[in-house]
Amino acid sequence: MQKILCFGELLIDWIPHGFQSVGELQIPLYAQFPGGAPANVAVACRRLGAQSAFAGQIGSDAIGRYLKDCLSKYHVDTQYLLQSDHPTAMAFVHLDTKGDRSFTFQRNNTADLNYLSENINSAMFKDVGIFHICSNTLTDQAINDCTLHAMKMAQSEEVLTSFDVNLRLMLWDDLKLVKPRVMQIMQFTDLAKLSIEEVDYLRGAQSETEFLTELFNYGVKVILITDGKEPVRLYNQEHHQSFMTPSVEMVDSTGAGDAFSGGWIFALVEQGIHNPSQLKNACKKITPLIDAVNIAMCCGAYAVTQKGAWSALPTRSDISTLLATIEKV
Repeated sequence: MQKILCFGELLIDWIPHGFQSVGELQIPLYAQFPGGAPANVAVACRRLGAQSAFAGQIGSDAIGRYLKDCLSKYHVDTQYLLQSDHPTAMAFVHLDTKGDRSFTFQRNNTADLNYLSENINSAMFKDVGIFHICSNTLTDQAINDCTLHAMKMAQSEEVLTSFDVNLRLMLWDDLKLVKPRVMQIMQFTDLAKLSIEEVDYLRGAQSETEFLTELFNYGVKVILITDGKEPVRLYNQEHHQSFMTPSVEMVDSTGAGDAFSGGWIFALVEQGIHNPSQLKNACKKITPLIDAVNIAMCCGAYAVTQKGAWSALPTRSDISTLLATIEKV
C-alpha cells in the first residue's frame, strides 16, 4: 500500500474537561489534546492501517516536543516534521450542549506558519499515493505559497492530491483572500472535500451547479460534500450520488471531519487508487468511490461518539458494525 502524506498544522486542542469548584466559582478545566486537521488525518490513516507521514513545523518548546512524541506513539512518520524557535500553535475548543464546537486560536507567527517552500522536495513524495492538505495553510502569504508549491510538486510526481477545505475564517486577516486562494489550490487538486457551509460561502452568487462545474473545469476529479448527519454527496463528471450517514449519538464533533477525510483517502489507497490513471478508472467504475465513501462516513460517525480528536479515531474493527449497517441500506 502506498503511503499517505499530510501537510499543515500540528497544534494543541484545549478541550473542555469538566469543572472544579474553587470558592464560589466553577473553574472550567481543559485537557491538552494533540490536534490540527492534517495531523488528525495522518493519525486517522495510520489507525486504519495505512503508512502515513506528516510534514509541518512545531516549536522547540515543551508543547512542540509533546506533539512530536504523540505522533511517534501513533506510529506516524515524522521525518518531515521540523522544529523552529517560533511557538507552537494552540486552539481552544468550546462545546455547546449538543457537542457542537467552536474555536479560539492562538496562532500569530507560530511555527506552522513558518514552514518554507525550500523544505519541499521531490524525495518527500517517493512511495506516496495521496498528498493531503487543508486550508489553514493558506491564511498567510508565505505558507500559502509553500502549500501551492507542494501541491504542484505532488502532481508533477504523479501523486494524487487531496484538499479538505475545512475553513476557519477567524484565522484569516483578510477574508477577501479566502476564495481566490482556495480556488487557486483547487487548480492542483484531484480530490476535494467541502462542507455544505463551505460550498455556500465560496460559491457566492453562483448556483451550486455552477460552482461545482467551475471546480471540475479547474481539474478536480472527485468532489465530496458533507452536511453533518445529512446525506453525503459524491460528484465526479460522470456520476452524482448521495449516501445516508449512520445514525449515532453525538458526544463531541471534534475531529469528525478529519476522521471522515482519513477514512476516505485511506480507502482509496487501500484499493490501489494512488495515481491519476487509477483514479480515472475508479471514476468510471464508481464502485471503488462508493466503497471509500462508506468507510469515510463510518469513520466520521464513530468519531463523534468519542471525546477528543486522535483518541476518537477508529480502527477498521471499530467501524465494522457501522459499515455492515451501511452495506445493508
